[in-house]
Amino acid sequence: MKKHPIRPCVPVRTRRLPVALATLACLASSAHAFELDLDNPDLRARLDNTFKWSGAARLKSADATLLSSPNHDDGDRNFGKGVISNRLDWLSEFDVTYQRNLGLRLSAAAFYDDAYHRSNDNPGFAGGAFPNQGSVAANQFTKETRAVHGNKAELLDAFVFGKTELGDSTLSGRLGRHGLLWGESLFFGANAIAGGQMPVDIVKLLSVPNTQFKEAIRPVPQVSGHLQISPDVSVSAYYQFRWAKSVAPAVGSYFSNVDVAVDGAESLLLPSPLSPALRQTDSQPKNSGQGGLQFKVRAADTDFGFYAIRFHNKTPQVVPVVGFIVPPPTPVVAPLGFTHTYQSGITAFGASASRTIGDYNLAVEASIRHRQDLASTQGANASALGGPALGYAIGNTAHVNLSTLATLPGNLLWNEASLLGEIAWNRVLHVTENAAAVDPNATRDAVALRLQLEPTYRQVLPGLDVGVPVGLGWAPHGSRSMALGPLAMPSDGGGDISLGLNGTYLDAWRFSLSLTHYFGTVGTFQSGANNAYTYKQTLKDRDYVALSVRRTF
Repeated sequence: MKKHPIRPCVPVRTRRLPVALATLACLASSAHAFELDLDNPDLRARLDNTFKWSGAARLKSADATLLSSPNHDDGDRNFGKGVISNRLDWLSEFDVTYQRNLGLRLSAAAFYDDAYHRSNDNPGFAGGAFPNQGSVAANQFTKETRAVHGNKAELLDAFVFGKTELGDSTLSGRLGRHGLLWGESLFFGANAIAGGQMPVDIVKLLSVPNTQFKEAIRPVPQVSGHLQISPDVSVSAYYQFRWAKSVAPAVGSYFSNVDVAVDGAESLLLPSPLSPALRQTDSQPKNSGQGGLQFKVRAADTDFGFYAIRFHNKTPQVVPVVGFIVPPPTPVVAPLGFTHTYQSGITAFGASASRTIGDYNLAVEASIRHRQDLASTQGANASALGGPALGYAIGNTAHVNLSTLATLPGNLLWNEASLLGEIAWNRVLHVTENAAAVDPNATRDAVALRLQLEPTYRQVLPGLDVGVPVGLGWAPHGSRSMALGPLAMPSDGGGDISLGLNGTYLDAWRFSLSLTHYFGTVGTFQSGANNAYTYKQTLKDRDYVALSVRRTF
């Protein structure tokens, strides 16, 4: 085993953002790669380490409209104009293969974001704010929020894999923590078969412009297999051993727009004289009961896929728990608390087709879900009153994704460019349970699109390639998804535009610079007497600029 020498790093006294850059340079200079000399030509091993610094800054002050609701304002109040992220990431990947038929893959990641280890800009009660937290001061991030956004070290992939020949067929499989995606979705994976398979890093989808859905999935313990029956026919299957929730913006983080959802939620503020309703134990699904089958065939230069999966939702319904605050004979009923409930046992059946025509790949995927939880704001868990426990509506839904991947010919503006685009549509076919809980502002049909165009310019300087990605996400007016809720698609009549600059130097250093602007009618996540979803642009005042630099050794 050979090991490159490590040179000592000398700290430099400077301000926070330069410190992060200096630290990255220090890590880069001291990083080393292991060359494993195993004296066996059939056995290969590789270790890669990637170090990345990223920073982001808010460009606008908070909009008064988005500060009007005490249960939807903490993320907006916590960040004034200026730095919202100052983060160092490390990713390590280790692969071992034997005769290319057997192997092991391990990967781990860690990060530290200085912005979440300092006091924030929330003025607290003295400044007219009403923070939803009680465990720490108003200008501090809660323990759960800091755990999601401040620092973390975790094991990602940890699986063995193998391949063998069965007559004229080839059988391959994986066992352990790994990711898996089926279907043809690009950006709107939540609307497709892929949305039921894996938990997702929603924070990455929001904070890194134009991130594809496949780049944001998170591995879980499972077994998966693939049988290549012939060059044109294959069958695949998987079964998961553990359920895991998606990683959403924690309460009080920059992209958070509701103070009672997911990690960091502590209390629901109620009108005076009622006391805040406290968060109760989450209702999570069993680890068992998630798996699927896939059949793929190629005919007439077209790839066809057929899918059947069963899954538990990875994002929750926030359900009030109601009860008597004044007992009979003159009862008063109010929320005693709230819980995060995850719908179990959703089934989906789908089909897809993909074909390349010239420089364009065109794909379509359609699916139907049974027992999908719907956008719900009128329900409550009334078990404290001896009533029903279900606090949200359930129904059957239809989903279609149309997408394209294209290489565009050169013109006066570029010599080469890539285009990615997707349109997603969904519809509630039938509400099967608790129809009274459906959000009154939702529409049975919803549609949204996302496009990314990236011209590439080679050798702008010796060894330097540059790309200029331009992204657009948009939903037309009247598109308020009852099937998936307000978080899965852009706001009604709104969306986002991003402009970036990506660079690769000597195929080793990579950097990106981006500006993201949100557009649409401004509004809080919920409003009105029934606290219904508004489907308005909750991020209207949170335009931001982001910069990152990374290198792999």
